[in-house]
Amino acid sequence: MSEKMKKCIFLMVRTGLTQKDIAKELDIAEETISRWKSKDEFKELKLEEEWKYLGELTSPSIRTMEQLLEADSEHVRYSVASNILDRTGYKPTEKRDISVEADVKHNDPFKEMTREELLKLAGMEDMI
Repeated sequence: MSEKMKKCIFLMVRTGLTQKDIAKELDIAEETISRWKSKDEFKELKLEEEWKYLGELTSPSIRTMEQLLEADSEHVRYSVASNILDRTGYKPTEKRDISVEADVKHNDPFKEMTREELLKLAGMEDMI
């Protein structure tokens, strides 16, 4: 593989340059890049460069996410925390239906009172 092809891959992966700009930078025809892109060797090396570049971005990305956990915005903090948990494979405990049977006896203190006594207690003696 030529040095220009390697530089082309580098520029494609690591810059925002267009194919036209890359061709101008390398002093080659844009069609040359188009031909290279169809070759398996080019595709493989481009994929390797992409993986290498992503690997280099991992540590700074993690540091950025860690800093964002302290952001002023609650929404940002929640989004970052959720993203970190998702990416690390954390799965919250599954929801489970739980039923409980209990024999509960309710003691009604007013059960034995008469209507008149209840009305007096409520301050409604005029309805007696």
